Amino acid sequence: MKKLFLAVLVAATLGTSAFAADANKVSYKVKMSFESQFSDAKDITWNVTEMYTRFTFTLNDEKVEAFYSPSGESIGVSRAVEFKKLPLNAVQKIKKNYSDYTVKETIEFDRDGDREFFVSLTKGDTKKILKVSVYGSVSLYTPEK
Repeated sequence: MKKLFLAVLVAATLGTSAFAADANKVSYKVKMSFESQFSDAKDITWNVTEMYTRFTFTLNDEKVEAFYSPSGESIGVSRAVEFKKLPLNAVQKIKKNYSDYTVKETIEFDRDGDREFFVSLTKGDTKKILKVSVYGSVSLYTPEK
């Protein structure tokens, strides 16, 4: 189930829009969980789907996204990071193996302290997403259905 959540979240975070919902659809549990975890958040917006609620906000002058299950449990937190901030060996592998691609976006995704990075690459109409560990291993990310 967590892998399915991760697949949905990566897709949402890397630019696939979710269905927007109004404030009345955010459950009390989800709202309370978010507010207790991010009491200093500013410019808060959210999207509610059947599987999760995504809050987009600013924290310490940085754009952040937080994801919660319908029961109010934190699924994970993501933020944009610079490609060059990935582990050095990962940057080298990606530059070597995907030299004809352009880095579109790089995000850090944190699930309860378990960090991973996702790099969106494009070449014409072709798009690839790479999964990068904190240790620098690089693999092609394929969402589970």
